[in-house]
Amino acid sequence: MIMKNPFWYPIRSVNKCLIIPFVFICFQSIGQERSATYFYSSNEQIPLAYLRVQVEGGSFMDFTDLAGKLEYLKKEIPENALINISGYGINDTLLSIKEIWNLDTIFLPSKEFELPEVAVNSTKLSELKIGDAKAEGWQATKPIGLIGSAQGEFYRYTIRVKIPKKKQLYLDKLKFYVSDILKEKVDVSIRILLPNNRMDIKPGKNNSIHDFSDLLQRNKVVEVLKPGWVQVNFDEYVGIPEGVKDLFIVFDLLEKEPKSNFALADQRVSKDIDLGFYITGGEIGVFNPDKFHPAIELTFFKE
Repeated sequence: MIMKNPFWYPIRSVNKCLIIPFVFICFQSIGQERSATYFYSSNEQIPLAYLRVQVEGGSFMDFTDLAGKLEYLKKEIPENALINISGYGINDTLLSIKEIWNLDTIFLPSKEFELPEVAVNSTKLSELKIGDAKAEGWQATKPIGLIGSAQGEFYRYTIRVKIPKKKQLYLDKLKFYVSDILKEKVDVSIRILLPNNRMDIKPGKNNSIHDFSDLLQRNKVVEVLKPGWVQVNFDEYVGIPEGVKDLFIVFDLLEKEPKSNFALADQRVSKDIDLGFYITGGEIGVFNPDKFHPAIELTFFKE
């Protein structure tokens, strides 16, 4: 299924960051100059793993490793390039490549929004599912592409899930169906975002990532080995704060080039699941409702 998408266009979302200079690291490898930069949280002074680092309007894209390290060939990035940095726990940030080349460590401020604590008040919980892993679906023939997008724009599967607002819910697990066009295994970083201040999500409207918070306490990375249903279990129940009406699930493929051919199958079993978008630069939203939606299933428990 081809998803038309009139909302994609280059957007620049700049976030101030604290940059502390260190000695610039570079070395020679097979006659080519390589560079390394580390990304740390300025709040907790810890490495920022699995950040997506992408040239704005260009073809370079890669991720930091567990140590917060990004290593790359200098020739891969034009010297006048702007670099968009996004990932778990930070607002999308725009830096010039010259700033990055002149430093070995960059400190980025973490999001300051603090999720309220949600306690399980009852041992008698009933199950609630959104989506249906037992229902039929349709295989994707190719990964979703971006119509009219800038060169090098990478689509991240983004899904909006509407949830009942009158129930205290605890997220237990997530399932998603990977189409059989998958060519090789791939690691997928999964973020679950919720809008702040009970904001209304309207189809086609671009919302700033600054107005969203990560629901999970840490990055969730899943290894996808083969097509079919993939189940993601969380370490403990994830409480949904009171008043939240929408959750956004964002899948980031941890691959420098799209070799895996990862794509989600389609279903049409729920009006509470919609395909969304997350534009490089920090704009997030949902497309107009469609009878088809990505094949996922969320299992909650409710009091």
